[in-house]
Amino acid sequence: MKYQNILFVVFLSLFSFSCTLKNNRFENGVNAILGDESYTQSFGCEPTSRTNETVRIQTHLKFVEEMLRNRPVVSLTEDQIEKRMHALDLLNEYWTSAVFPKNYDYPEQRIPCFIDKNGNICAVGYLIEKTTDRQVAENINSKYKYDYLMDIDDATINSWMETNGLTKEECAMIQPAYFPQEQENTISKNYAISSAVVGGLNLSFSAINSIQLAQRQNNNLVAPIAGLVSGASQLFIGAFNYPEEQMIWGQTYINTAERNVSLLNIGLGTTTMLLSGWNLLRDRKPKTKRLAWNVYSFPTQESQVGLGFSLTKKL
Repeated sequence: MKYQNILFVVFLSLFSFSCTLKNNRFENGVNAILGDESYTQSFGCEPTSRTNETVRIQTHLKFVEEMLRNRPVVSLTEDQIEKRMHALDLLNEYWTSAVFPKNYDYPEQRIPCFIDKNGNICAVGYLIEKTTDRQVAENINSKYKYDYLMDIDDATINSWMETNGLTKEECAMIQPAYFPQEQENTISKNYAISSAVVGGLNLSFSAINSIQLAQRQNNNLVAPIAGLVSGASQLFIGAFNYPEEQMIWGQTYINTAERNVSLLNIGLGTTTMLLSGWNLLRDRKPKTKRLAWNVYSFPTQESQVGLGFSLTKKL
């Protein structure tokens, strides 16, 4: 009963800690106006900090494109309508290419980025670039790189929106905000630390159990029981934090670094449990019986066979 209570407390503690690993980062919506409506409408659930960033942005831009195509445009001129449809065709071209800027400068928040340090341009910037030229987009980036469109009052941008039949609100609906670059294909700090600590314990317990298995008369149960708890804990952490694989628009997305650590946790945890279980259940030195009895036969003086019974108790 004592060991069972310890096992329960350890598992409960690790479960509570592991539940914090999946959503331990600051998170807000992918768009300032629509939030994560695109994702919830498409997948029926809220995104988390572990949701693939490319999938999230593509889902949002696809959602907005369809929304704007279905909006009434009776107040626009024929030229504006034509240019608006062309801009939406460019938007489709942009999100299907899946080449988006990265947020390198704001590690604790999701924020727009007009053009990043690698030259990757945002959705609205792409529309401006393709309907004017790259220099116009560069000039805008030099002044409003990390600004939300609803906060910008710029003559060049305002003129472009009017010419292309788009309102400021509609452009703001297009504009994604980007999660910090370090989120992509990396392992959270908590997950890395917990994996290292439990992994170190399991390597130690595996070594101790291996030594005890070689010493057939060792009756110490601490190492195998502790190894079972530690091994099961690491297996649980690895399985609980195994990243989801998503197949979106013909492409497969998964956090490979997190997947590899999860597989290592599952493998090492399983190995420690097997060694500990083998050590715990192996044949150990039998306990000396305190009470013994025996039935035996003996010859009598009449050359017959007698039957005897003995009962022995050790003090």
